[in-house]
Amino acid sequence: RTAGGGGGGTSGLKKQSYKITGDPHCPDGAPNSAVKMTCSRSNFRAAGWKEEDFRKPIVTIAAPYSNSMPCNNQFRDLADILAEEIERLGGKAHLAITPVISDGQTQGTKAMRYSLVSREVITDCIELMHEGYCADAIISLGGCDKSVPAAVMPLARQDLVGLSLFGGPALPGQLHGEGACGGGGGAGGSGRALDPGKVMEAIGAYGQGIIDLEELHKIECAGLPGSGSCSAMFTACTMASAVEAMGMALPGTASHPAMAPNDPRSVTEQKRADCAATAEALLNLMGLNISARKIITKESLENAVAVVYAVGGSTNAVLHLLAIAHEAGIPPEHFGIEDFHRVGQRVPLIANVSPHGPYHMSDLDRMGGIPVVMRELLDAGLIHGNCLTVTGKTVAENLANTPSVAALGQQDVLFPVGKPLSPAGNHILVLRGNLAPESAVCKLSGKRDVELTGPARCFDDEDAAFQAIMAGEIKKGDVLVIRYEGPKGAPGMPEMLSPGAALVGAGL
Repeated sequence: RTAGGGGGGTSGLKKQSYKITGDPHCPDGAPNSAVKMTCSRSNFRAAGWKEEDFRKPIVTIAAPYSNSMPCNNQFRDLADILAEEIERLGGKAHLAITPVISDGQTQGTKAMRYSLVSREVITDCIELMHEGYCADAIISLGGCDKSVPAAVMPLARQDLVGLSLFGGPALPGQLHGEGACGGGGGAGGSGRALDPGKVMEAIGAYGQGIIDLEELHKIECAGLPGSGSCSAMFTACTMASAVEAMGMALPGTASHPAMAPNDPRSVTEQKRADCAATAEALLNLMGLNISARKIITKESLENAVAVVYAVGGSTNAVLHLLAIAHEAGIPPEHFGIEDFHRVGQRVPLIANVSPHGPYHMSDLDRMGGIPVVMRELLDAGLIHGNCLTVTGKTVAENLANTPSVAALGQQDVLFPVGKPLSPAGNHILVLRGNLAPESAVCKLSGKRDVELTGPARCFDDEDAAFQAIMAGEIKKGDVLVIRYEGPKGAPGMPEMLSPGAALVGAGL
């Protein structure tokens, strides 16, 4: 199904925004009449609008932006490219720049108390800027961890016509063995592939004397070579994959890298093409009047869960997909935490990507990206093919010409469902017990028959646990417990990646 169109053909898509620019079809004394909204138009003219702009649909371009973080530091440029594409097609772009917090930069600090909260702040800011200008449709950009679900939540909350575009993963860093900052690192080449997880593990390795300070500095300088979200299947790429799987982003866009090996900062040609395709898709959605809640359903969320399990994604997907379901008005009894367990226990781990494997999101992209994963799951009956997507087509229609994993030939980035990297039931588990009577989430990343009995080493905050790890006080066989770091206790539910990665780096 397709509809819409560019140029003068978009006036029929202008609906909601008549409330702020004035509706010429209303009597002068009616609410939102052209006469009543004269002063509003005067303000728009002062901002540079022309007479013909008042006949165009207003499209919000939501961009959580900061120049201080690699995940979202291209978003001002991406927003401008999207705006140009929307205006080329006959719409009027309305930029909504929101705050954003970097998990990578705040990890291990009290500043990370603001990270999960920022998801709600970004959601509210996008809603405010969209509804406050009576816009007709929206494109939202997602980058760092919390901004990916936050780019979808306001669309679900208000049932908006729109879609999301992921800014893209960075390429993995390369450590070539020589030099440090200013030489010897970067993207591409045949060196040891690095990502933020490897950088944090190096801290633990240094604490145990496994590497020296010079090696730690080399890894610091080479680990993140340029713009883009974490190159591994951490939260950002997990949620980008989930958003694409649920149908709220164009097929293939989740894995397109944000940078090129020879240009770590500029927007790539592929991302420019993604912007153009996303703008075209939005006009089509407007013409078909397909809004977010027609796409975000119990079944499409189950598709997202299946893909999260197949790629070995982050446990944070549990938090974020439940939040998206809540915003879409889907009650917990229809889609709740138990549904993760129910859906996920049927899905094997098929993507051999970091942090559990050697490859990265850019390698998955070379294989065909999330569509190939979804085709494999569809053929195995593990996802719903009849779910509607932002293409205006169903999942099955989108995947009709996508190759299976077997058709890729010899490679070890993706495994077929029949011969997976790890069988079903060995990734994310939802548990209940005396320590967590409501629920707990456990991530195995493909490990099997995991059992450990040992002394509990309990700490009342992250810092105390990290100090003990670095001092060599945690021994193999210990059970590390960090208390009071939840939504209320911390507050803000900061991630415990810093002590966790230090344990891995220390060989524990």
